[in-house]
Amino acid sequence: MTQPYLSRIPTLSEAELREYVQKPMGYRLEAVEAAVAELERRGCSMPAEDLQHLRQELGQRDRAHAEAHGRWVARTLGATAALRQARVRLITGGILVLGLGSATLLYLNARVQSANPLGYEPEDTKRYLRDLEMYGGKVNVLATQAMRWWNGLWQGRQLGLTVAWLTLGTAFLFWFLASRQVPEQTDL
Repeated sequence: MTQPYLSRIPTLSEAELREYVQKPMGYRLEAVEAAVAELERRGCSMPAEDLQHLRQELGQRDRAHAEAHGRWVARTLGATAALRQARVRLITGGILVLGLGSATLLYLNARVQSANPLGYEPEDTKRYLRDLEMYGGKVNVLATQAMRWWNGLWQGRQLGLTVAWLTLGTAFLFWFLASRQVPEQTDL
């Protein structure tokens, strides 16, 4: 996949390309390299030692950024890979225990909805559905059914099940993202 700046570089003026070379810290390494290549293509080459110095400067910046990210992970999850893995497991377990415990309490303490005293739900009648369709079309009927389903997720026993599924999703997402950070980091 080509980056957007790669298609933009050839359209820039020479002064704009020199901006990439003179102030490289504000740009990605690839963008600066593309600007240098475009300048050379136009016949404005840089001395080899200036080009080498530029690459070293950008490399140091990128290494410092990666090191800062590594320190953040180490500071947050632990200094060693084993400690980070253990903490990721502990936090994931905590999310599961708290979330599933809350879901269980919600499910067990929820009141069962009493039946409608009329013996039926007026919103389920053919006349009601026909009126919905007549005034808003089939999309109105589908939107109303979707809205009733969505609102039903947050009431009664269904709320407990909703919290349980959200807990499982959150725990998996945390574990997936955090465990991907752990192996990449070296012990600091």
